[in-house]
Amino acid sequence: MVAIPAPAKILGFGGLIPFAVTSASVFVLNGNDQLMALDIMLHYSAVILSFLGAVHWGAGLASLTDTSGTRSDTWIRLGWSVTPALVAWLAIQMNLLPSLITFILGFTGTFIFDVWSGKKGWLPNWYVKLRKPLSLIVLICLALVFIKTYF
Repeated sequence: MVAIPAPAKILGFGGLIPFAVTSASVFVLNGNDQLMALDIMLHYSAVILSFLGAVHWGAGLASLTDTSGTRSDTWIRLGWSVTPALVAWLAIQMNLLPSLITFILGFTGTFIFDVWSGKKGWLPNWYVKLRKPLSLIVLICLALVFIKTYF
């Protein structure tokens, strides 16, 4: 198995910093400051969920020059690639509770599709290996905020 490239690992884990900071902020701040931290977290979640779909757009486009894929594979890959952005856009329009639930489901679904895509050979093995801890940490941050906010 190929090792995770250092830039991907560094940038990937660096991308967790806003999740960690905003989720921690929800626990230590009150009132409007807490609401601002929640808002920042939800908007950052939308950006990252959209980015995760864009990975499939890029991989799908790159495969268009590869004659081994089928037309239906192309539709699945490119069709999926826009789905996380649409889910993120919808989640941002919602109130806090449904927004958090939608993001939790969105990140979970995206990870599941990444694992499936890796098994089909559509993504490098190292990418799926990297996504596992990143997804887990994002989901923990979102779940902690959900628990703190509603229980």
